[in-house]
Amino acid sequence: PTTTPPQYAVTFSVNAGVTTYSVTKDGGGTTLTDVPFQSGKAIVIDGMSFAVTGQPANTDSFTVNQSTNDLSVFDALDSAITSLNSTNQNTGQVMQAVNKGLSNLDSVLGNVSAARSAVGESLNRMDSIEGRISASKLAAETERSNAEDLDMVSAFSKFQNQQTGYDAALKSYAMVQKLSLFQYING
Repeated sequence: PTTTPPQYAVTFSVNAGVTTYSVTKDGGGTTLTDVPFQSGKAIVIDGMSFAVTGQPANTDSFTVNQSTNDLSVFDALDSAITSLNSTNQNTGQVMQAVNKGLSNLDSVLGNVSAARSAVGESLNRMDSIEGRISASKLAAETERSNAEDLDMVSAFSKFQNQQTGYDAALKSYAMVQKLSLFQYING
């Protein structure tokens, strides 16, 4: 089940020359109330941070929500075009539409970069696996070739020589073990 990230409405109020703002979450309860506004100072809401510059008018408002990964490039462009084609907008609303469009495009480009990164990582992993498989295949073919190219007479002769050396070493060890220290000294 997908969950929709919360949306926040930031509303400015100017009273006796003092500008404040309030933040409402999803049209419900107020998160922040009558916070003094300073142009360019960051507004922080649930881990999100943004700054507003200039002097907002009384009742100016805008919405803020977390970016989602399901926004396509075409949806972002359509949304920006629709917002900018609306004829009954004041300057603040046009600026908000432009900023939202740019933010959506940045989000989409971030999603594209993340997808490219994941695909690149998968390709690197596949290349590594392919290299290990090729090395294993080469080792197996080398072993098979060595077994097929074995000169049976030479191998049997080499085995017999090694067996004779092994038997001689065992017999000499057994003879040394039978001797006690006194037998060895009396010699």
